[in-house]
Amino acid sequence: MMRWTTGIVAVLFMTVFLVPITQAADEVAGRVVYHAQKTEAIEVGDVPGHFVGVVQQPGLFFFTKGPASGQVATRMATVYFDAVNGKGTYTAYTVVIFQDGSTQNYKSSGTMTPVDGGKRTLFEGPYEMTGGTGKYAGTKGKGTGKGERLGSPKTGNDSYFDFTGTEWK
Repeated sequence: MMRWTTGIVAVLFMTVFLVPITQAADEVAGRVVYHAQKTEAIEVGDVPGHFVGVVQQPGLFFFTKGPASGQVATRMATVYFDAVNGKGTYTAYTVVIFQDGSTQNYKSSGTMTPVDGGKRTLFEGPYEMTGGTGKYAGTKGKGTGKGERLGSPKTGNDSYFDFTGTEWK
């Protein structure tokens, strides 16, 4: 009787704790292209060039790998930043909307570093898919990305961000 009890407990343990850990994950990749639609920045005043602010960025997601491979979706991001002379950190909240109405929600954060005297800015950091709706309901994911803003903030805020990661249900 003790052997049966031990066996049943072991099977229950594996079912409850190990099976969820072994969920199949899909590799994903793509490029996001966007433009700063609205920017609000306030100078902090503690050191010269220190600004905090928020930016709205509509754009497009191009999925090149994973379940959404080949699809193009619209996106809207709200980005908070804290930078001194263009160098600093950001946190972005992004909603991606597919043609069928399904959505994906992301949170990303990272660093931004100006180059070429501020004519470009490099972005880099991790992201997390926090959920979605429709066919992406219950989907989670994470990964990293790198990109850049082309041109200075005064002449334009066109940017791209290349990402790779995994997602699972």
